[in-house]
Amino acid sequence: MAKTDKGDRIIQIVLLLLIAGGIAASLLIRTESAGGAVSASGGRPPAGAQRPAGAPSASGKAASGASDAIAVEALTLERRTISQSIKVNGDVTAETAVAIYPDTGGRLVRRSISLGDSVRKGQVIAAIDPSVPGQNYSNSPVTSTISGTVIELPYQVGATVTAQTAVATVGDLDDLVIVTYIPERYISSLKNGLMANVGFDAYPGESFEAEVYEISPVMDADTRTLSVKLRLTDRDERIRPGMFATMKLITSQSENTLAVPSIAVFNYYGDQAVYIISPGGKAERRIVETGLRSDTRIEITRGLEEGERVITQGLSKITDGSAVRAVSLEEAS
Repeated sequence: MAKTDKGDRIIQIVLLLLIAGGIAASLLIRTESAGGAVSASGGRPPAGAQRPAGAPSASGKAASGASDAIAVEALTLERRTISQSIKVNGDVTAETAVAIYPDTGGRLVRRSISLGDSVRKGQVIAAIDPSVPGQNYSNSPVTSTISGTVIELPYQVGATVTAQTAVATVGDLDDLVIVTYIPERYISSLKNGLMANVGFDAYPGESFEAEVYEISPVMDADTRTLSVKLRLTDRDERIRPGMFATMKLITSQSENTLAVPSIAVFNYYGDQAVYIISPGGKAERRIVETGLRSDTRIEITRGLEEGERVITQGLSKITDGSAVRAVSLEEAS
């Protein structure tokens, strides 16, 4: 009987220990839960705790992201002069250039001039010996028929020439012209008085002005081009016959007009259009009418006003109504 009481008492002690352990564990869980609630309600979080990315800040507001406006480049419209031109090449030559022929054929025995020398009308420039085997004749003088500068000497002393062989060419270097040939598709724009900007390889970066003064009435049937002559508006001693010229011949010009870079204009269902930046910072599509076209710009005759900002870069990223922000207002040259 005593053994039974002893065993029951041990069981009771074990049960009391288990109950005490359960109560302690329950109290610990409640304490941790209460501490987490305090932190969530605005108290200081436990040391080392981090706020997840994108979670509200302590003030309850989400962190602000970058602006969703699309970055574009734009320029402010101003009135300017725009020119339409064609690019052609030409050669400098003397307008007055005369080939000098001998009176008789024979051997060129003397030449009293050199390239670049100035000669007078009637001056003896060479001598021809018309002698043949068995017969001796006096030398025949060759005289210049005009005053000017020697620009060509095709034969050396000792050469045999005929009466149809030019032994020299004399030109007036005070009357230089530029000869060019214009393709058929541009001849409707040609007229005397058109201006051109001329450049020469010998003087890179310099521009010279020339004016059209003669247009051939006949087109070359083989090349389908028209011969045109231009004269430099200011004589420059550096320009010489035989030089190669590159020209921008101005065929049309509009002054005090609005013009935008060519890259700003696009086709919209058959119409020409541009995007401008509206006062509210939105991309606004405008249908426009165009006029002259230069190498880099297009004249706008209707659809835009002076002072409006035209988008020049970033067109592929926007549509009508897109929020935009200008990152550059640099004027294109």
